[in-house]
Amino acid sequence: MLWHQILLALGSFLTAVQCFQLNLTQFYEMPQLYDLDDYDRCMQEFDQETSTYCFVRAEVQPNETVVAWQAIAEISRFDRHHFDHRQLYFGLCLRECEASLAQLDANELKALQAGLLTDNQKVNVYLDLFAMEADNRERHQRLTNICLNWRLQQRGYGLQAKSVVEYCDEAGKSVEDDAWNFTFYTIICALLILACLGSLVDLHLKYRRHDKMLKERDHYKTPPKSRAQQLLLTFSVARNWYRLNQEPSGKIGRELRFLDCFKFFAMFMVIFAHTNWVIYESAISNPQDPERLLHTAAGTLLVSGSLITVTFFVISGLLLTINWLAVVRSMQSKSKEVWSFGQYFLLFVKFNVFRYIRLTVPYAFVLLVSGVYFDNAGGPLWRHIYEREQLSCRRNWWVNLLYINNFVHTDERCLLQGWYLAADTHSFVLSLVVLMLGHRFAQWSKHLYSGVLAVFMILPAVITYVADYYPIFIPSPQTQKDSFIGDRQFTEFYTSSHMNFGAYFCGVLAALVYDELSSRQYKLRELRSFQIFWFSLIPA
Repeated sequence: MLWHQILLALGSFLTAVQCFQLNLTQFYEMPQLYDLDDYDRCMQEFDQETSTYCFVRAEVQPNETVVAWQAIAEISRFDRHHFDHRQLYFGLCLRECEASLAQLDANELKALQAGLLTDNQKVNVYLDLFAMEADNRERHQRLTNICLNWRLQQRGYGLQAKSVVEYCDEAGKSVEDDAWNFTFYTIICALLILACLGSLVDLHLKYRRHDKMLKERDHYKTPPKSRAQQLLLTFSVARNWYRLNQEPSGKIGRELRFLDCFKFFAMFMVIFAHTNWVIYESAISNPQDPERLLHTAAGTLLVSGSLITVTFFVISGLLLTINWLAVVRSMQSKSKEVWSFGQYFLLFVKFNVFRYIRLTVPYAFVLLVSGVYFDNAGGPLWRHIYEREQLSCRRNWWVNLLYINNFVHTDERCLLQGWYLAADTHSFVLSLVVLMLGHRFAQWSKHLYSGVLAVFMILPAVITYVADYYPIFIPSPQTQKDSFIGDRQFTEFYTSSHMNFGAYFCGVLAALVYDELSSRQYKLRELRSFQIFWFSLIPA
């Protein structure tokens, strides 16, 4: 009960502590970040006539004499915590625009034109992806720019904005399936057929057994007898279910079960961080609330939850090294001879090829799903968020399959989260090379490991200082709203392999220490000093 009260008090304190007070009177003097007409009404109200709905990106032009611009400049300068309130999103039903501008003469219409938005790098990335909308941009650019500036004027902001049409939707048009979609449908059908066939074969083999002492779950642990059965039973739903739920076997499996706890909490924080990103990218009617939250200690901790990703790098390095040590012992038990270069090379190829196949098959399927076209089911921002991902995946899928997506085409990422797999793959390859060198030159292994750790601990610090990065990556609201496009800190600091390898190699060293302690049967947990150290890590 006491701990519960302490946690509640701590949470209240962290939420209450602020270093900035947002002036809400000034805040409401700015235009809203999102001004979206009713999408469904625009598309559905007039069945007999074609309606067009355009999603428009706008950038407010400076005007120091206007109160609204002064508010934008003042609030947006806190770019680590606030949105860039110059960047506005408009969803315009062209029928409503035409009706609202019908009473204006030619001179008034001309005065409302602020021009085409061409010098915004982040917007240009979207325009390049939506290149098929070039005709709509040319056709509707003038009307949409006049319309949104008319709205800014009518609402008393006294501002004008340059704009560009990102895309337009027309009523009655639907998405047509293409080769990519048909490939997805074919693979889904094939997987369903194989799953049904494999499950039926597995069920048939189960009831053919005559051993009454064999328990039901033991059947699913029994390996198939023939290669054909092995192939079919790979898709058995029941067998895979039992395999997923079986307890770890062996000494190492039992001793490493504690990692499940770390993986659970780390995955929770990662999912939370990505959910937070999607919220910022979608339409927000109350941006003042997340902006104020980021000025609190609790808000900063929540947004920085993405840093928990390093936990997975450590675990990956740990598991790689444990597997490597197991293979080394297995080979040494068969032969005591010094390994040749060819043996090291063959082992290196096997490790990487098996990992690539195991990882890439499901990864490729996810990439395929991410590129499938679907009809607009989410309103004016559906294409801005979802189709951008589809177009990026169709254009850059090969970058992901080569695991170089954290260095190549970083502004057109297919599966933004896929940077982790690329960094993990690079760390895997480099760590394996280091482990092989440490094994070949055992007398120098400690010096090698110490040198590698020192280099990749110092290197991030030097790069951070020289490139003037923030030492901890905390994504700003605008960065998340722009889907991390054009953000140097995210691309060059957070997702790059060399900045994350230090954490991965710590996992490698942890596995080497674990192996040494395990081989000596050293009861580390019985030491009082270790217990104090272990529990002191919980707050961290």
